[in-house]
Amino acid sequence: MKKLFAVAIALIMAFMLVSCPSGSAANNAHSDTSAEPESYTVSELMEEMKIGWNLGNTLDAPEGETAWGQPVTTHEMIYKIHELGFNTIRIPVSWGLHTSGAPDYTVDADWMDRVEEVVNYALDNDMFVILNSHHDNDYYYPSREHEEETYNYIEKLWAQIAERFKDYDQHLIFQPMNEPRLTGTNYEWWIDYNSQQCLDALEIVSNCNQKFVDVVRASGGRNADRFLLCGVYCGSAYYSLQEPYKLPEDTAEGKLLISVHAYTPYNLAMNADMSYTDFDDSCRREIDDFMTKHYEKYGKNGVGIIIDEMGIINKNNPEDREEWAAYFVAKAKSLGMVCCWWDNGGTNTGSESYGLFDRLNLNVFATAEAPYKGLMAGLETPLEDITPSNSD
Repeated sequence: MKKLFAVAIALIMAFMLVSCPSGSAANNAHSDTSAEPESYTVSELMEEMKIGWNLGNTLDAPEGETAWGQPVTTHEMIYKIHELGFNTIRIPVSWGLHTSGAPDYTVDADWMDRVEEVVNYALDNDMFVILNSHHDNDYYYPSREHEEETYNYIEKLWAQIAERFKDYDQHLIFQPMNEPRLTGTNYEWWIDYNSQQCLDALEIVSNCNQKFVDVVRASGGRNADRFLLCGVYCGSAYYSLQEPYKLPEDTAEGKLLISVHAYTPYNLAMNADMSYTDFDDSCRREIDDFMTKHYEKYGKNGVGIIIDEMGIINKNNPEDREEWAAYFVAKAKSLGMVCCWWDNGGTNTGSESYGLFDRLNLNVFATAEAPYKGLMAGLETPLEDITPSNSD
C-alpha cells in the first residue's frame, strides 16, 4: 500500500511539473543544453516573431517593477498576451539602480532572478523575447566626457546578463541600449550633423554596440550565435541611415538586427494635439518613407529590422487608429520587418495613451480594441488588400 501511495505521489508530482507554468531555467525547453537548439536565419526569425508587445513601464521603472503603477507581472498575463496573437515580447529592464554602482556594476541577485523569471514566462509559451537595458541613459551617456564610463557600464552589465542567459537559445534576443541620447541638451531628440557633439554621440553609440557584441560573443555558450539588436541614437527611424553611425563587426554571420522606434507620423501617432486625428495618404507616405529607406540600407543586405516601439495614441479616433495599425503592420511585414506595440498602460486620451492590454482583467482595453484589431488585420492581410477609407 505504501509503495502504491508513493508511486501515486510521484505521478502527481510529475504531472505538476509538466502542466504547471515554471519560471525557472531548469524547466525551460529553450535553455535545455541537452537539446539541439533551434536555429534561424534572419528571414526565418522575422517570420516566426510575427508581431510583438512591450511590457512597458514595469521592469523598466528604475525603482522597481511596480513603481510606475503597473501590477506585478504574472505567467497568466504573458499567456494571455500570447493567446491574443503576439508571438514576441520585448521586456524593457532598467538595471542601473539595481547594481552595486561603478566600477563593477554588479547586478543585485534578486533583480537578475526576477528578470529571468519573467523571461521564462514568455519562453514557456514559445514566444520570442527581446531583453534590453532601458532607462539607463545616465549610465551609457553618449558624450566624450562620459565615454570611458559609458563603455565600462556596457561591458560590465552585458557580461553578467550574457553569462546568466548563455544557455538560452535563439528565442532570446539581447538589445544593449534604449534610445541613447544627449539628455539635458538641445540635441536630445534630434541630430545636427554640423555639430561635433552630435557626431561624437553617433560614434559613441556605434562603439557601444560594438563593445556589446564583443562581450556577448566572448561569453560562450549559445551567445556565440545569438541574435543581437543594435541600438540607434534616440531610437530614431532616421539616424541609423547615415555616417558616422555604423553596425558593429560580428564573428557570427547574419545575426545582427537593427532597432527602430517609429511613432509615425508624429502628429497623428504621438503629438497630443487633438487637431491631428486623420490617417490619410500623407501618413502612409511617411510610413513608406522610413520603412523603405531602412529596407534598402539594411533589410535587403541581410540585417533584420525590428520596429521594437510603435503605437498610436488615443484621440477618440478609433477608425483611424485601426487603419493606421493595419497599414503600419502590413507595410512592415511586406518588407520583412517585425513590429512591437509600446504598451505603457495609458488609457486616457492624448499624450502617452498607448495602453492596449489590461493586465488586471487580462483582456484588451475597450479604448484599444480598434488598434488591436488593426494590428492583427495587418499581420494577416496583404498590404494591397488594406483598403483606405481616407485618401487623397
